Amino acid sequence: MTSNNSKGFLRIKTKKGKYEYFSKGILSSSLYSIGISANLALEVANQVEEEISSASETPSKKKLIKIITSAIEKIDKRLAERYIVFEGEEKYKPIIVLLAGVPGIGKSTLSVDLSKRLEITNIVGTDMVREILRQTISSNLIPELHSSSYEAYKYLKPMINPILRQSIVGYEEQCRHVIVGVEAAIQSALYSRENTIIEGVHLAPNILNRSVLDESQVLMILLYLENEKEHLRRIQSRGSEVEQRGADRYLSSFQEIRKIQTYLVEEANKLNVPIIETSDGTIAIEKIMDIVWERILFLENKVKE
Repeated sequence: MTSNNSKGFLRIKTKKGKYEYFSKGILSSSLYSIGISANLALEVANQVEEEISSASETPSKKKLIKIITSAIEKIDKRLAERYIVFEGEEKYKPIIVLLAGVPGIGKSTLSVDLSKRLEITNIVGTDMVREILRQTISSNLIPELHSSSYEAYKYLKPMINPILRQSIVGYEEQCRHVIVGVEAAIQSALYSRENTIIEGVHLAPNILNRSVLDESQVLMILLYLENEKEHLRRIQSRGSEVEQRGADRYLSSFQEIRKIQTYLVEEANKLNVPIIETSDGTIAIEKIMDIVWERILFLENKVKE
């Protein structure tokens, strides 16, 4: 047993001369947050544990981070850079990630996964924003707000915009109302410096105020599902009674939803908004992580300048 092993626990010396205990679980979670797979994260954690357990003296917190960083560099130097930032004082904060896309493509699942990986507790759904607005604004005043995004066109005045499909015009009109609440949530997160994920169908790139979209701490990603049959299958497979009622509404308007998706992809391309296909959730979340971390590192370096 080495001098660093106290009753089976590995100690780490803090700046104040006190001690903390090394945890493989906590380290693995941190590594998972920077984009290392769960299995590889555990492997790195085991390597670090072995090195500090064989040390002749108790390492400092600074030395521990150096050991961890060195182990990560053997995998990917970019990941090591992420870890240094992740374990730092988070000077880049906040980052607000907007995950846009139509119903049934996996936005909610990917949002939860991203929140777990990046340890972001604040998640806002645009459906929630719409529901709050519904409680305060009468259906007589704004009827399109009180319908589904893909059915809002049914409540529009005839021929508002003959150039576009009515379903897209209706969708845009509802987005314009909901986006006011979304922008308020973004401003609140920026003011309180709270990392935030906002997901929902109402995040139309061309409707969101351009000044908000150009904000370096706001990152929009459009999610889409290319395969129509897979999209239909996902909607049909919704399990609970409540979800099934929603699925039935989606199915009746499925082609309109697909048209809105095509429209969103076109608008995202015009505005250089990153687009990620979601047929493979594992690949999609890794791509999202790469884009988010690229922005985090940009913000961190911007702070240092």
